[in-house]
Amino acid sequence: MSDVGDSLLRNQEHSETKSFIIGLERGKIWAEDYADYFTMREYSELDVDELLHISLPGDEERHFRILSTESPLELRAYIRGWIAGVKESIKRF
Repeated sequence: MSDVGDSLLRNQEHSETKSFIIGLERGKIWAEDYADYFTMREYSELDVDELLHISLPGDEERHFRILSTESPLELRAYIRGWIAGVKESIKRF
């Protein structure tokens, strides 16, 4: 995670903005380091409501649970940020 992400994780307050930014960073990391193009494209085309009915890919759900133990995160905001991070990364292709 970036310095901003690490700093936000130290904040113990509930915040949708914090959850969104951490999700954004995690989505970028997943898209750039773990996903193949087709899987990345598939997730970039989902909206938040669709993703709430299926699970995050691979170890991403576990990452969310681990990050949530370090700092309280809002799932919906985290997923919105995660999808935004994936969409941001796919623009580079």
